[in-house]
Amino acid sequence: MLPFRTNVTIFIVEFLCAVLLHAFYVYSNMGPENAFYVALGLVPVLLVFLISLRLTREKLVIRCLMYTGVASFYYICTAAHTEAMLVFMLLVMGIDIALFLDQPIIIEYFGGSTVLMVILGIFRSEAITEFFPMTQYVAYLTMYAFSGVAMVFITYSINRYKVQMEEKNEIAREALEAKSNFLANMSHEIRTPMNAIYGIAEIMEGTVRNKDQQEYIMMIKRSSENLLYIINEILDFSKVDAGKLEIVDEPYNFNEMLQDVVTMMELRAREKNLQLRLDMPRNIPKLLGGDEKRVRQILINIMNNAIKFTNRGSVTLKVTWEEAVGFPIPQGTLTMKVIDTGIGIAKENMSMLFTAFGQVNTKKNRNVEGTGLGLAICKNLVDEMGGVISVESELDKGSVFTVAIPQKIVDDAPDDYEIKRLDNIIPGGGYSADFVAPKARVLVVDDNKVNLQVAHELLKLFGIEAKLAGSGQEAIDLVSRHLISYDIIFMDHMMPYIDGAEATQRIRSMDSEYARKVPIIALTANAIKGVDKQLIAAGMNDYISKPIKVAQLGDILKKWLPSSRVFPAGTSMEDIERAEKNTPWDELPMEELLERFEGIDTDTGIRNCAGNVKGYIELLKTYAVSNLGNLLDEYFENEDMENYAVTAHSIKGASQSVGALDVADMAYSLERAAKRGDITYIWDQHEELIDHYTEILLMLRQIFYPEHRQNEEKAVAENNARAAMQNTQPVPKPVYQRTAPGPIYTPYLMGKGTANENMDENS
Repeated sequence: MLPFRTNVTIFIVEFLCAVLLHAFYVYSNMGPENAFYVALGLVPVLLVFLISLRLTREKLVIRCLMYTGVASFYYICTAAHTEAMLVFMLLVMGIDIALFLDQPIIIEYFGGSTVLMVILGIFRSEAITEFFPMTQYVAYLTMYAFSGVAMVFITYSINRYKVQMEEKNEIAREALEAKSNFLANMSHEIRTPMNAIYGIAEIMEGTVRNKDQQEYIMMIKRSSENLLYIINEILDFSKVDAGKLEIVDEPYNFNEMLQDVVTMMELRAREKNLQLRLDMPRNIPKLLGGDEKRVRQILINIMNNAIKFTNRGSVTLKVTWEEAVGFPIPQGTLTMKVIDTGIGIAKENMSMLFTAFGQVNTKKNRNVEGTGLGLAICKNLVDEMGGVISVESELDKGSVFTVAIPQKIVDDAPDDYEIKRLDNIIPGGGYSADFVAPKARVLVVDDNKVNLQVAHELLKLFGIEAKLAGSGQEAIDLVSRHLISYDIIFMDHMMPYIDGAEATQRIRSMDSEYARKVPIIALTANAIKGVDKQLIAAGMNDYISKPIKVAQLGDILKKWLPSSRVFPAGTSMEDIERAEKNTPWDELPMEELLERFEGIDTDTGIRNCAGNVKGYIELLKTYAVSNLGNLLDEYFENEDMENYAVTAHSIKGASQSVGALDVADMAYSLERAAKRGDITYIWDQHEELIDHYTEILLMLRQIFYPEHRQNEEKAVAENNARAAMQNTQPVPKPVYQRTAPGPIYTPYLMGKGTANENMDENS
């Protein structure tokens, strides 16, 4: 079953051949003039073919070609008086029409062309009998009709088979999808409890000092890693089986990748008292182009196998690089040889090595764990990358596995390999965070309480006290209320009712710049390829797989937390708070600046400024130096209730505007008390209002005008010192005066007029 355009091309080629053969016959028997008229029959079909290239409706194209072809063949045969040959020419075209497998059109073609030839036999019998008797023509016509019937049945059978195959393919696709879903669920269900086991083991690893207990914890971690390794092998094999194995070419530093692999392998080699040797060249380019993850996977698989099947002696990794010549893109061959002194492989078992579940079942390796999929996956990965994998082995003497894969050269500068020795790594020593972020606001969302607790404890290693949410809906509510601006949200992928992807989409759809930009990191126990892309497409910024490893968590926190939240390990809270206070307000991100305004509802203030954040900041700066407290004190002392009410009203309005709602409420209650002459209530509440109001103003001044606030405090200290020397009363509190440049008024310096007059002057 060929593509439609291919069938159209075949139709035109065969039509052309039929016309040229007929023209050659006419030229030989009837002369060049008649042959010329025959050749003209090509023109209509070729024109229709050129027009059909722009048409998208397939049936329209077929019918245009079909009717134009029949008309051209009829013209050719009548022009050359070769009507008897029409039956053969139409049969050729009938075969071409049958290629399209359109049963109604085939019936239409053979039915119409048979009627045409019957009419031709009746009215052009003299021209037909010039070639053969009429009985022979009738026989040909009958054969033509039977051919048409056969074509119809053949087409019907092919189409039916095609439908059956499509149904079977659909069943196979559904089965494959079911298998993928099963593997995804299996991965999630296993990784979810493994997250708790591994995470708690990592937390305990850093706290336990007893050697026996450290040993037990290491056994728990190692068993967890082995189980995850087996799960990953099964998942990788399922991707190979489904044809979904992807190779992604990206620049990477081979030496850095190799250091990580060797560090991991050296720990395993030490456990078996094996020597791990390296033979590295100095000509490996600094940056190669290839799939770093897959190269790492191949190397880990082969080295891990060598260590598993070697009980004494050594495992040697020998790497060579050979640059290729004559290619438009610089490239070369990376060869990795893993040589061990292990149990070796018998010749009769060599063929089983690179097959699925092909473990060599000998008495010598019955104690070795594994699925038997590792080398089969390596073989597929190497094949996908256009490389070669081979093995040489001798029983009881060891094996040599060789992998050669082509890699592009991104940066050809040589990069010397320097191994990271493990002399200072003590098993069970725990993870040591190299930074802390105690001021970071982190939300963790997971429906599993154990996983929430594990994440909470792991984040404590970085000094972070996380907020925990047990469902996607709870996370949505927390973000929508915006009581806290979280620096990062860790969102579990698979949760009941509202999963992580849907919760993220709902958060991103909120009418808030914060909700659209807050980093959301997926916590996923689903290791199926492509899930990461789905999560990113859902609006998440990154993902971290379960079980959560502390080092991986640290990398994610460093990547997505604001730099102002991250401090070197060992930094005290006092140092952090001091650094925050010394940071100029205009150098802070807007969200962090707004968080400094304690006692002020900034959302209300921003709404009062029609959403203009910069305008709101200017309003706060004006509010900070427009103190009405001294004026209110004066009216309070003079018991001037009329002006006291007006001033309290002004404090209430200004405080409401900036979002200092507690101050506004107290000022409003005092305003009402002054209007009704309730001096007792004012005596009870006045000092509390002044204290709250002053606290807000001092806090704002400390943020916006720290140098002026320092000058004020210095002046107060000097006044107190002079007062002490002169045995006078010290100044009880700073005098509120102009502390910033610009047209800022100081109410206590105004004239002796009423509050209304002073407010008019101010406005």
